Amino acid sequence: MDHPAPAGLVKLSGKISNYTVTSESASFFFTRSDQTKLGLIAIAASLAEMGGQAMSVASNASAMEEEADYVRCDIDGMKVSGWLWRSPFKDGDIVDAAVEWRTDHYELLGMARPADRTVALYPHCSRSMVPHVKNAIKWWLYVSLFFDVGMLVLMSSVDEVTLEQAWASFFDEDFRWFMLGMHVVIAIATHDMTRRWAPFAKVAEKVFSTLGLPNPKSTDLVKSSKGRHQPNDSMEYGVMYFRY
Repeated sequence: MDHPAPAGLVKLSGKISNYTVTSESASFFFTRSDQTKLGLIAIAASLAEMGGQAMSVASNASAMEEEADYVRCDIDGMKVSGWLWRSPFKDGDIVDAAVEWRTDHYELLGMARPADRTVALYPHCSRSMVPHVKNAIKWWLYVSLFFDVGMLVLMSSVDEVTLEQAWASFFDEDFRWFMLGMHVVIAIATHDMTRRWAPFAKVAEKVFSTLGLPNPKSTDLVKSSKGRHQPNDSMEYGVMYFRY
């Protein structure tokens, strides 16, 4: 499928009418053909390289397709359509939409309902670049720590030594280089994943800016949505649509 380019985004504001939404399957990962539109590095990671974010596409891994909502509506009489990860909107909502003009309609990349600060974006767009990098560093530290603890437990159980003795062996010359090498491997893998998912973060940042969200360069919708669940929210809240 063709992916909308983030360049030339504008904000439409008004009331939704003639709203329809259908759940359909498509591939939302940026391919090489999309680079001419986005000017960004393509995402073509295999499922094994995607870490936690791959869970959302696990059910369609072989086809690299996943389900999202295709939205069609009018905003104050202007035709709008496009993909949102999940759409919690309805007829009569007063919204702001980040869109780009096509031949006969506006292509939708994000929509916000200021009344309750609900927002939904193109699939996998939830963080701008700064929190995207911070999140990657956090997971690098977590994985590195998990690896270190795992090695300590393994060595103490196999060699029948105390944890203190196993820890001391980390500083032996040969083993020290092994551990350093493993941490470099983890860092390289984390950097590669961060780079591959960067296009979504860059698109998200442009949408945040277009919608006029506070601090668009530092917006993390996953974080800002925590603790703000409302009774009418579906299970997808905080994962596929958010609050800012």
